[in-house]
Amino acid sequence: MRPSLLLTASALLCGASLTTVLSFSTGRLAGSPRFNNLQKSTKLDMFFASEAADVTTTTATTTTTTINDNVKLSPLDGSEASVYNAAKFMVDSFWLQSPQQLIEGGEDPSNISESTKVSLTNIQADDLMSKYGERMGKRKLLDALIVVASEQTDGSDGGNDDVLLSADEMVGLVTLEVRLLGANDLLSADESEFMLTKAVSSLGPKKRREYKDTSVLDIARELLPPEVTAVCSLSNLCTSPKARRRGIAAKLCYEAERLAKEELSFDEIFLRVEVENEAARKLYEDKLGYQRKFEAVSAGALRVDAQRGGFVEIESDIVVMSKKL
Repeated sequence: MRPSLLLTASALLCGASLTTVLSFSTGRLAGSPRFNNLQKSTKLDMFFASEAADVTTTTATTTTTTINDNVKLSPLDGSEASVYNAAKFMVDSFWLQSPQQLIEGGEDPSNISESTKVSLTNIQADDLMSKYGERMGKRKLLDALIVVASEQTDGSDGGNDDVLLSADEMVGLVTLEVRLLGANDLLSADESEFMLTKAVSSLGPKKRREYKDTSVLDIARELLPPEVTAVCSLSNLCTSPKARRRGIAAKLCYEAERLAKEELSFDEIFLRVEVENEAARKLYEDKLGYQRKFEAVSAGALRVDAQRGGFVEIESDIVVMSKKL
C-alpha cells in the first residue's frame, strides 16, 4: 500500500525509482494561516519513528501529562494555526533532521533554503489539516488527533491547552487516527474514509439514517468485507534533535496508546515502519512491546526532494506492527 498521494494519471513507476514530485507555491502565510494554493492536492502518509534511543518505561495516565518539570503532553485543538505549527515542527525535526536521513541525495539540511522549508511546511500542513483539523458542518467518520510534547520556559505557557504553541516550543509529536486494516496493509486515511462512505451511501435512505451516529467499528463490522477491520493507528512519531534521549518519544507512544484504549475504545494499536529502519524497529519491538503482524513488500515511502522543494515517493518494504492494550 502506497502513501496516500494523489498522483497524476501519467505518473510512472520504474522499479525503485521516484514516481513523482509534488510541487507547490512558496508564498508566505499572511494573517490567519492558509496553506497556499497547491498545484497538486497532496496527502502525506508517514509512519516512521524519528529515533530509537528515546525510551522510558512510564505510562502516561492523564490528558495533559507532565514528563518532567518543563515538558508536557497535550492534544492540539485542530485549528489552522496549531496544525501549521505542528507541520513546521515536523519539517524541521522529522523530515530534515531524522537520523534515518530522509532527504534524497543526502543533502545537508543546513543548505536547504527557507523558501523550500516554507513550501514543505505548506504541503505538510495541508495534509495534517485534512486528517486532523477542524471540520465544520461535516461528520468526520475517522477519529484523529495530534498530541504534542511542549517545552515550558520561564514565563511561557507551554502545555496550556488554551495557548497556541509555537513550533519552537514543541519538542515532540505523535498522531493517532482510526483507519481500516486490509489483508496486506493499513489503508490510508483517504482510502479508509472512501470505503466507509461508499458502504453507507450504498444503503437506502432509511437504512443510511440508522448509521448516522454509528461508530467506525460498527460500520466496518456490519458493512465491510470480513477481511477489512477498523483499527487505531499510531503515526508521525518524532522528537526535536535538542530533546532526544529524554524519554519523550516513548512517552508520546504511551499517551497515544492510552487515548486509543480509553478515548477510542480500541484494545489494540497498529503502526507501520520501514524494514530498513532498524533503529525504529528495535524501539517498537524491543522497548515498547510491539509485535510484527505482516510485511508489505514494495510498499511506498516518502522522501524530501530538496532540489525541487517537495516530496517524492519511493518503493520500500514496510512492516506492520501492533500491540495489545
